[in-house]
Amino acid sequence: MPTEIKIPKLGLTMTEATLVEWSIGAGESATADQVVCVIETDKVAVEIQAPAAGLVHPVANAGKRVAVGEVIGYIAEDRKELRALQARQMAVPTTVKKEGPAPPEKKTPAPDAGKALPVDKPLRRTDWRIVASPAARKRSRELDVDLEKITGTGPRGRIVMADVEKAAAVRQLPKSDEGYGFGLVAEETELLSVAERIPIRGIRKIIAGNMKLSQSSQAQLTLHTEAAALALRDTRRLLNARADKGRHRVSYNAIIVKAAACALRLHPMLNAVVDGRTIKIWKQIHIGVAMDFGKGLLVPKVRNADTLSIPAIAALLMDLARRAKKRRLLPGELDGGTFTVTNLGAWDIDHFTPISNFPESAILGVGRIVEKPWVREGAVVAEPRLALSLTFDHRIVDGTQAARFLKAIKDRIEEPRLML
Repeated sequence: MPTEIKIPKLGLTMTEATLVEWSIGAGESATADQVVCVIETDKVAVEIQAPAAGLVHPVANAGKRVAVGEVIGYIAEDRKELRALQARQMAVPTTVKKEGPAPPEKKTPAPDAGKALPVDKPLRRTDWRIVASPAARKRSRELDVDLEKITGTGPRGRIVMADVEKAAAVRQLPKSDEGYGFGLVAEETELLSVAERIPIRGIRKIIAGNMKLSQSSQAQLTLHTEAAALALRDTRRLLNARADKGRHRVSYNAIIVKAAACALRLHPMLNAVVDGRTIKIWKQIHIGVAMDFGKGLLVPKVRNADTLSIPAIAALLMDLARRAKKRRLLPGELDGGTFTVTNLGAWDIDHFTPISNFPESAILGVGRIVEKPWVREGAVVAEPRLALSLTFDHRIVDGTQAARFLKAIKDRIEEPRLML
C-alpha cells in the first residue's frame, strides 16, 4: 500500500504552504526520513522527509499553493505499485473552500479497476453527516463552534479537536477586509494618489491577523519603568572578557532573557494563557525573542530559558539570528512560546507599548540604554538607565501582580547575581 506524503501543520495559524521543489524526482528511490521536497510557509522554508522507504510519485507540481493536510505525493513500495499509481493518475485531494459548496466530483473509471490500490480517499461531508471525532464534537459544544464551517485536517478529512480549537481562536477576527483588521480608507482623488500598492500577504498577513486577534481578545495593560544598567553593562563585559576565543559573545538580550525567565519562575501567572474559562499555567518557560531582518518579524523561542546559563542563551540566540536571516528556522523554533521579549534599543527607542504575541499573556519591551542624570545617595550622578515596558493580559493578573513581576526583572538587571 502506498504511503501518502502530506503537508504537515507547522503552526497554529498555518493553513497552506508553497511547494518549492521536489528534491527527489518521480520514480526515484528514497530512504525513510530522506528529504523528498521543500515547502515554504509564511514564516520559514521547511524540508519534508519521506515517511517511508520506497519510490517517489509526486502528484503536485513545484510552485503550487497546497493546503495543510493535502496529499502532494506517494511513496510506492515497489515498481509494480508505482506503475499502478502512474496508471491511475491519482487526483490530488483538495481542501474545500469556505465560500460556497464544493464542486461535484468527476467520476472517471479508473484503469485496472479490478486491481485498484487500497489508497484512502478523503471522506466527503454530506447534508446529513459531518465527519468529526467525538472529542471534536464535545469541544465544539464547549466553545460554541459550528462544525459545518470547519475543514478537517485529520485522517481522510476528519475534523479533530485541534481544528475546533483553531476555529475558536481565529473566529474573533473580522470577516471584512479579509481578517486583517484594517478599515476602509478614502478613495483616490485629485488630492490623494497612490505611490505604491503592497499586498498584505506572507509574514505581514500573519502579523496583522495575530496583532488584531491579540488586541481584540485580551484586556491588555502596559506598565513602564526604568532600571539602572551599570551592572548590566559590567556583567556583559565580564562574561565576554572571560569567554574562550571563538565563543559567541554575550548580548544584552541574553541577560534580559535570563532575567525574565527567573522572574517568570517566581511569578508563574505571567507564564499563562486563557483557554475559554480556564487559565492554563505552563510548566515550561519558552521565551521568544522578536527579530526583524527586513523580511518581516520572526519570534524564535529559547526553550527552557530558566534552565540555561547566560552564555548558553547567548549562543542559542546567535544561532537563531543567523538562521532567521536565511529563513531557515525550524517550525518548532517559532511556535509554542510562553513569553516574549522585544528590544528596540538599537533604534534609539525608550519606552513603548508592545502588543502581546497571541496567545501569550505578556510581553516585555526593552528600550535603549542611555546616560541620564540620577540622584543617588543625595548626589546627582550620570547613570546608564534602561527603559522597560510590560504589556500583560489583565484578565489573568492584576496590576500589582504584574508590577511585582516587572520589578523582579528590574532587580535582576540591576543585580545580576540574583540570577545565579
